[in-house]
Amino acid sequence: MRDLPVLAIVIALSAASIVVAILLRPSDFETCLKIISDDIHRQGGSATLDPKDVESQAARICTGHEAR
Repeated sequence: MRDLPVLAIVIALSAASIVVAILLRPSDFETCLKIISDDIHRQGGSATLDPKDVESQAARICTGHEAR
């Protein structure tokens, strides 16, 4: 009976760590955004690219609103 509170705490901490891991995992959209943004920067070469323009272009590609 004395181990019951310890067991409950261990179970609660385990559940909390699983929830945090799921919430911190990047979504498919975030992964796509990073890949496309990196690709745009790589293709831009030495040109100065506005990060906001790159991110918005990548977002349009990842949502399917513009052909790659």
